[in-house]
Amino acid sequence: MLAAAIATLIIALPIAAAADPIVDCNQTRDATRQLRGCTAYLRLLSADPGDRAVALLNRANIYARDGRYAQALMDYKKARELDPTNALVPYNLGNVHIDLGQLDRAEVALSQAIALDGTFALAYLNRGIARESLGNRAGADEDFRRALELDPTIASARRRLDASPFRLPP
Repeated sequence: MLAAAIATLIIALPIAAAADPIVDCNQTRDATRQLRGCTAYLRLLSADPGDRAVALLNRANIYARDGRYAQALMDYKKARELDPTNALVPYNLGNVHIDLGQLDRAEVALSQAIALDGTFALAYLNRGIARESLGNRAGADEDFRRALELDPTIASARRRLDASPFRLPP
C-alpha cells in the first residue's frame, strides 16, 4: 500500500445537469457510491471513450485502495487503451505494481507516466521508490532530485535523498 499512501490521483468526468452516474463517479467522499456510479456509467452505451477512460481510472483507484488489485489492473489497462495520453493511468498502474512488489513493471509504468508528462513530480518520486527497491540507487536519487525540482514540498523525496549513501552536499 506504499504507493497508494503516497498519492492516488483522479480526474473528473464532465458534470451532468442532473444527478446521475457521472455525479456519483466524480465524487470521492463515499467510495461505495463512487464505485456504483462509475460502474453504472460504464454500462451506458452512449458513454464517450475519453469519459469511459476516466470512469475506469476512478473505479480502478477505488479497487486499488481496497486491495482489489486484479480488478484495478484490468481497469487501468482498459483505461490506457481508451486514452493512451493520460499520464494518470500509468502513474496509478505503477503504484499498484509497487504495492504488489512488481518493481520492474512499476518502473516501466511510471516511466510511461513521465514520458507523457515530464512535470509529474509524484511519478518521479514513485519511480525513484521502485528504483531504490530494485537496487538502482543512482537512478532513484536522480528521480528524487527531479521530484524536488518540480515540487520542493515532497518531504519523502528529501528524506530519501538525505538517507542516500550518494548524497550530494546541499
